[in-house]
Amino acid sequence: MTTTAQTESVSLLRKHAAAHFSAWLMSPDTQDTAALVISELLTNAVLHGRDKMTLAIVYTGPALEIVVTDHGKAKAANPPTDPDEHGRGLDIVAAITRDLQVEKTSHGWRTRAHMDLAPAETHAQPMALAPQTLSA
Repeated sequence: MTTTAQTESVSLLRKHAAAHFSAWLMSPDTQDTAALVISELLTNAVLHGRDKMTLAIVYTGPALEIVVTDHGKAKAANPPTDPDEHGRGLDIVAAITRDLQVEKTSHGWRTRAHMDLAPAETHAQPMALAPQTLSA
């Protein structure tokens, strides 16, 4: 799912993903954790990335992969923020996921997080959100 990298888009993409989590019969705790990961990664893209962002989610049964990529035109640099107020998003994601990867691409940044799921949540067939463009 691709949209403009703005604050309003974070909520839109999180709600869209939540509908899929329910359909995939994930536990409420897992849904909440995945929503937190999505919020943190998308917010990071809004604050530090380019003018577009893409959320991709792959559900394989034993794991959930959440990928946020920023791309498009570079935005004006944001002024430094007070570390007491901001700057903990990736630390939070690293603490609640199995694997966090941040990599520079030719068009921006890609951040990938993997979550292991409880055995009761591993019954579904592998699925991914279909690519689409959303407007916020």
